[in-house]
Amino acid sequence: MARRGPKAEQAYRQHLVGWMRLPEAHLEPGERLFGVCDLGLDPYLRRELPRRYRVEKPPVPGREPARPGKGRGCLTVLLLPFQLLNVAGWVEELGEALFEKSFKGLRRALHGRPLVGGWGSLAGRFVIAVRTGPLRHRAFRHNRALLAVTERRVLLVDHDNGELMGAFGRAELHRTGVRRSRQPERVDLVFADGSLLAVVADSPADADSLSALVRG
Repeated sequence: MARRGPKAEQAYRQHLVGWMRLPEAHLEPGERLFGVCDLGLDPYLRRELPRRYRVEKPPVPGREPARPGKGRGCLTVLLLPFQLLNVAGWVEELGEALFEKSFKGLRRALHGRPLVGGWGSLAGRFVIAVRTGPLRHRAFRHNRALLAVTERRVLLVDHDNGELMGAFGRAELHRTGVRRSRQPERVDLVFADGSLLAVVADSPADADSLSALVRG
């Protein structure tokens, strides 16, 4: 990742000051906020959330939902048997398997597994929360979050409006893995169930701050 110049660094730090206020709306009575860090999911992690882990989102207030085009009724009827067979899900699984066998999959293996424990683990839950993203995000490819740590919980908050995307008990996430010298922006979050998730900070110094914040 390219280093930030002095002006970009100053702007980023100003953003952090503003971001510190976003989790306040979600704090419980007496809960203390220790700090926030900006993070992204590891680039070798699957970019799109599998369909079986997506939730239907309500319409965004003030935005008219998309209307189906005319003349699609017959097509919907014709495709119904395929929908019942969950062909889309099968194709998705096949594509994921092929990716694992590809050259990129090999590079990812050398890079180090970005997710250990599967989608049903605490780490998987973390990915689902980030990929689902805030209400305004509709593609299930969201990549970034503010990680806010209190003495009770770890919160995932949207950068723009402070929307709460996910929450974990402090006991569920309070450790990080060994840092990798060749990947200085990477931080491995280690969860209480033994699952692991690789995330990336904006710089090596920010990765140090993220590790320290998680460890308390």
